[in-house]
Amino acid sequence: MIARPTSPGSPIYDQLVMEHGDVLTEARRLADLTHQQADRVLTWDKSTLRGDQAAQS
Repeated sequence: MIARPTSPGSPIYDQLVMEHGDVLTEARRLADLTHQQADRVLTWDKSTLRGDQAAQS
């Protein structure tokens, strides 16, 4: 049996990426984006309050 050098990736995974795109990388990117958006929405910062609401603080 002849040993072949192993490639850094999996041939099956590489073929799927070629056919369908890199779904895992895209899912990670979207998860990071969602996390950033959630942080912006859920961060309660007095500097973001406007008008009378800031005066009451």
